Amino acid sequence: MAEIALAFFVADEVDAIEIPHVLYGEWHDEHRLRRSVPKVQQFVEEVVPQYSPSDFKSHFRLSRGHVEDVMTTIGPFYWNRQHSKVPLQNSVLACLWTLSNQESYRGVADRFNITKSTVCLHLHEFCSLVTTYLSHHISWPTGQALHNSELGFRAAGFPNTVCAVDGCHIPIVKPHCENPVAYINRKQFYSVVLTGFCDSKRRFCHVNVGHPGSWHDARAFRLSAVGRLLDEDPQSLVPEGMHIIGDSAYPLLPQLMRPYRDNGHLTARQRRFNQKLNVARVVIEHTFGLLKTKFRRLKCLYMKNIANISTTVTACCILHNMCLEEGEAIEVDEQVEAADNRAPHPQNQDAVLHRNQICDLF
Repeated sequence: MAEIALAFFVADEVDAIEIPHVLYGEWHDEHRLRRSVPKVQQFVEEVVPQYSPSDFKSHFRLSRGHVEDVMTTIGPFYWNRQHSKVPLQNSVLACLWTLSNQESYRGVADRFNITKSTVCLHLHEFCSLVTTYLSHHISWPTGQALHNSELGFRAAGFPNTVCAVDGCHIPIVKPHCENPVAYINRKQFYSVVLTGFCDSKRRFCHVNVGHPGSWHDARAFRLSAVGRLLDEDPQSLVPEGMHIIGDSAYPLLPQLMRPYRDNGHLTARQRRFNQKLNVARVVIEHTFGLLKTKFRRLKCLYMKNIANISTTVTACCILHNMCLEEGEAIEVDEQVEAADNRAPHPQNQDAVLHRNQICDLF
């Protein structure tokens, strides 16, 4: 009977549960040692070169030229993990594919003819190299870049604006850390906060990643490099008479404008001010939508190390800016999160005066 069951199993005619447990365990242990897992052969060498420019960008998000630039930049620092002898091009394309899709590590490994562990190790190495050697693609607007951003926000109805700020939750699995409960946000799933600043062209100017999902946006903002500089030396970031715009989750500062709190007694000008600010501020929500649409791995990161999570999200923001340099139109994911207004902020009288002066212009 055992021999018959085993014959049927090999012929795929019966499920493993139909074979006695002991017999299946002994056969499985022996079979696992000698079986070879089928992989896709020559995908990078034969299939990828046949992609049209648009198909290549659809799969890897960057153009061939930008991929070449990435390899040229990180190549001298590339560390071939585990001595796997994976060529740099294969590693970079596998990592871009992993970030751009929600395909399992097993699927990526089969496609690129490598192992799951190799995919994981090379992904962390790739993101680390991107954040280290390509970080110049995220920069605070100054000079002509500042002028162009201000013109864009002025066209949207809110003048003298440097950039917009908002917070975004990146879903993760339960992290390995001292207090994983802190990463459960108000919607009851694990996440880290991405605080992003963008110009009027949906380009990230600064990002801060890794704070627990339970944190209020204002707290994450305060501990970002921009938040600290606005407290210590605001003129180094925001020229006199200009400002950053954010939603009602952020504090009102002379250099940071937020809407009037709607208590049911707003004047017509105050309502007009709120409307114009919100129309101009929606650019940061669109930026997050673009980011998650293009790098779909961010819709849920199956990583447990907070440092790796932060590096991966930052790398995706850098690659997002590189995509925009190509002038590519991208479909926006319109799903955005509502502002969290749980914590009222103390009034800054200089900021109140500055906001009222702007309001009087509308």
